[in-house]
Amino acid sequence: DAVVASNDGTAGGVVAALKAHNMVGIPVSGQDGDKAALNRVALGEQTVSVWKDARELGKEAGQVAAELIAKKKPAKTVIFKDGSKHIPQKAILLAPVPITKHNLNMVVDAKWISKEELCSGVDAAKAPAACK
Repeated sequence: DAVVASNDGTAGGVVAALKAHNMVGIPVSGQDGDKAALNRVALGEQTVSVWKDARELGKEAGQVAAELIAKKKPAKTVIFKDGSKHIPQKAILLAPVPITKHNLNMVVDAKWISKEELCSGVDAAKAPAACK
């Protein structure tokens, strides 16, 4: 009925397998916001990619590293205990963004992907707003 893939690479394999069996249209999700997956979203082959902007992740990691080197407690941490074993640990949680055909402009506006890469091969008649 649907496929929830743990990353966009796996989602790409699922989409290829579905196409090979004429099963296009089954909802497929992935995560990472990789360029190939975003193109599949624009093409209508993948339903969603959960995007966590690696530039923001890197910025936060660098800030924490600088604070730790300066022997300071990282300022933005929260206690996360929702893992499978419920072990409390300090974390910085950035909001993931589900990217669908309705908000593809977000990754273009963020300069994560160019409009040309995003919309490569997209049929103009079926193009999402970000490709028009």
